[in-house]
Amino acid sequence: MTLVRSSSLMWLSLLYGLIILAGSSFGRYQAYLSVIADHVEPVLATAWQDSADYQFAPALEQLLGQRLARELDGVQGNLLLSQLQQCHSSLYQFGRQGEPGSAGHSRWLPWSMSWWHDSAEAPQPWLQIDCRIQPLPWLSLTLLLASVTALGWHWIGKPVRDEDQHLIALLFKQETAWLHQNRVPKRSKIKAGVLHFRALYPAREINGCLLETLIKTNRATFSSEQQYVMSLLTRASQPPELHFDVTGGKVQVCFAGIPIALSVTPALYLFWYALKRKEQDTEGWVRNPPSNKPDREMAHSLLALMHQYAGHGRAIRELEQVGLKAKSLDQNRSKIKEAFSAVLGEEASESALFASRKGDDNPQAEYRLKISPEKITIAS
Repeated sequence: MTLVRSSSLMWLSLLYGLIILAGSSFGRYQAYLSVIADHVEPVLATAWQDSADYQFAPALEQLLGQRLARELDGVQGNLLLSQLQQCHSSLYQFGRQGEPGSAGHSRWLPWSMSWWHDSAEAPQPWLQIDCRIQPLPWLSLTLLLASVTALGWHWIGKPVRDEDQHLIALLFKQETAWLHQNRVPKRSKIKAGVLHFRALYPAREINGCLLETLIKTNRATFSSEQQYVMSLLTRASQPPELHFDVTGGKVQVCFAGIPIALSVTPALYLFWYALKRKEQDTEGWVRNPPSNKPDREMAHSLLALMHQYAGHGRAIRELEQVGLKAKSLDQNRSKIKEAFSAVLGEEASESALFASRKGDDNPQAEYRLKISPEKITIAS
């Protein structure tokens, strides 16, 4: 992480250095053009008009060059923005383009400028300007701007997406959850938790309905808001598990770690459907028997669960004496759905509960749990 930050700061410094250098050079160049237009060109124009044959005497050319050098060498530019030392200018070759004369100083930023006048026969002056960078001010300003940007990025943080803003607001406003944690939440810590989750799992989608339920039903205590947020978002972004705990001789149901309050008979019916879902040969489909013909054969597996896990006596007698009725299946599926919806809401519970279909060769509907077999766990 430190290496990444150092690399980012280095590239940011390089970018700022180039921008500052380009801006300073452009500003100085514009200043030269202004001086030439306002002070140099009128002098040269007068000299050309006074020369009958446009042939400058060497002495006049030398004087004009000295005048031009004084005007240009006096250009300072903006002291706050200019990162160039005093530039040196030299005029050479009136009348045609020539090669610049040798200079005794290093040319870091050489420019060659020329301009024309209205008369096509007027000589064309060529000008060379050489500048050097001021290393210390240039490096200091570059590093200062890069550091200020990096600090601002650190304190302000990355832009937060609308979806994540909604998550931060949702997690922050759940007062009952924070009262249970016995703390006053800090929005900055919650935001840090959301952004950390996004950094680890950028492609995961969060089930908003499930997240709200997890917040309301959470009873675990966490050491920090960030840990709390990470835990909830991780659970709300994963395919939820349907878990059955039968270690105490009774069936207890949890969905995504949230306990579902089911009475004995619906809980056993749900457990029965879950075991069917894990059977590969049938893929979990259970066909309702005809309304006027209970199924005694299918009742055997359900009866075994009733006897093993303290099923209700009346439900056991009905299965033994009559068999498995379509009405009993329909009623218990409805009770299961009501219990799940009361805790999770309809939208979240729909992802785990029953799918139905009808075959062309049989009018009776078939039902199975939507949740995948891998997400059904049993503790026994």
